[in-house]
Amino acid sequence: MELLTKNSLRKLTESIHCDDRHVIVKVADCLFANVYLPCAGTINRQAICEDIFADIWVWRERHKECNIVVAGDFNVCLDDCDNAARSILRFADDCSLVRCDDLFPRKKVPT
Repeated sequence: MELLTKNSLRKLTESIHCDDRHVIVKVADCLFANVYLPCAGTINRQAICEDIFADIWVWRERHKECNIVVAGDFNVCLDDCDNAARSILRFADDCSLVRCDDLFPRKKVPT
């Protein structure tokens, strides 16, 4: 997985972690976690999702001074009752994260 960084931010940017399905980059005092979660029907989908979010939170704990943004392709509608959606929402709730799509409900459209 790759993440592009603006040249003017390179001196403030540090690659923290890179894996097949997620990458974590520190820019100044912010961690950016970019994820690519498995699609419905993927074997062990739930376990993969939970492992990814557990790993993200380990890195967040190592960088407590930073704010965190988790974004990417979740491959699920978070308003559905899908197991993956429930797992993501539980993670967000446990970590006091806010869904940005809920902040602008009129702009909420599936992609």
